[in-house]
Amino acid sequence: MPLAFSPFNFWPIVILSPAILIFQLSFINQSKQAFILGWIYGLGYFGFGVNWIYNSLHVYGHAPPLVAGGLTGLMILTLSVFTGTALYLYKKILILYPARWAVWTLPLLWFSMEWLKGWVLTGFPWLSTGYAHIDSPLSGFAPLLGVYGVGSLSIVISLLLLLVQQKNPVSLIMICLIGFAGYGLKQIDWTKESGKPLNITMIQGNIPQEMKWRRDDRQEILDTYWDATKLNWGSDLVVWPEVAIPGRSEDLQDDILVPMSMQASENNSNLLTGIVVSDWMKREYYNSMILMGDNQGVYHKRHLVPFGEYYPFRQLLSFMKSYIRIPMSDMKPGPDEQIMMSVNGVKLGVSICYEDVFSRDINRDLPAANILVNTSNDAWFGDSLAPHQHLEIAQMRSLETARPMVRSTNTGQSAFIDYKGSIIDTTEQFKAQTLTADIQGRTGSTPFLYFAKIQSWLAFLIFGLSILMIRVKSLKFKTRSRE
Repeated sequence: MPLAFSPFNFWPIVILSPAILIFQLSFINQSKQAFILGWIYGLGYFGFGVNWIYNSLHVYGHAPPLVAGGLTGLMILTLSVFTGTALYLYKKILILYPARWAVWTLPLLWFSMEWLKGWVLTGFPWLSTGYAHIDSPLSGFAPLLGVYGVGSLSIVISLLLLLVQQKNPVSLIMICLIGFAGYGLKQIDWTKESGKPLNITMIQGNIPQEMKWRRDDRQEILDTYWDATKLNWGSDLVVWPEVAIPGRSEDLQDDILVPMSMQASENNSNLLTGIVVSDWMKREYYNSMILMGDNQGVYHKRHLVPFGEYYPFRQLLSFMKSYIRIPMSDMKPGPDEQIMMSVNGVKLGVSICYEDVFSRDINRDLPAANILVNTSNDAWFGDSLAPHQHLEIAQMRSLETARPMVRSTNTGQSAFIDYKGSIIDTTEQFKAQTLTADIQGRTGSTPFLYFAKIQSWLAFLIFGLSILMIRVKSLKFKTRSRE
């Protein structure tokens, strides 16, 4: 299953693999066995797909192998529960309701479980099925249904594929119709151009993570970004990655930030950079982006990464600080309502790193935002699958919203993504590099922006109804057996 996602990108596997899983279900008679099957499937799916978490915790978080391995294993075990639960409920319904319609409950249950996986304990929607379809005909459905809806539709095709194997010609026709419909939807422009394009430059500094927070290396890091920036003052906007400037804003304000802003203004340009905005008196720290130059603004990251930027269940888990040593790992989330940045009248929907994994975080700035900007430091992931998977996720956000995205990262892959989710240009990994492009802002709303407002209720409704259906039928069976 992970081979369907980036960097492998063999998307047919995301249909074939669940089809084989569903076929195996036909040899199982008990719902408990179905849960075990789905759970084991999840161990392979996520065990291979997100094992890079260990690398982040151990190599860069300096957690002992036992702690890093334990947390990674716990994460994989937990993610697998959602796959197991989907199959458990599905098999239970098939046993209690042996009608033809019951077969088609799996795509709905899959939708519900993937949404819950992206919500429970702040969520971890990594490797949701729909992401693998970024280059498939089903990508045309993303502006309507979002990543979870595309994943659900993918499971519909998996079911139809099994019926084709049973020599059902109608199923083959249905598969073709869904594919043609997706291709047709890809031709629709859900949004329209707005204003003049912005000439945007991204600076990828390629600063090693072990070097980033050493005070003696601060000037070298600043020189790396500043030297590249001075060559690109002709751009309307220069973007540096997440926390490109190491240190607290209070310590850097007079000597570094003010002169940088003045230089940008003198060159009729703007600089957007990541930094830790601090209030020492209140002991508050924010993972932020600040806009300097002709235009001014600040954005504080709202959705923080557990253990990396804050400690969940602080009273219970604060002891983990002695095992995971990540700089600036006790931050404060930004407020829900923040003033949107703009450059030359073009409004920017800014997000930081992990936030672009969640549609709900990106959608907060829409439909007002004309261009999406995401900055990240994927150096935390090293040379693993994660940076490739993260870029694929960013492409889906552009598809869902029909907005171009400027994705600036420290070590790659930085990329310009168009409003159709296609990559305009991208950097190489682990290489200091500069990208420049004219990015056209867009205005309007995709149908998904409206569907997204109800999908949480829909996910809970599907889950609740399935439990209710199972409970009611089980009680009837128990009553009959007693009689």
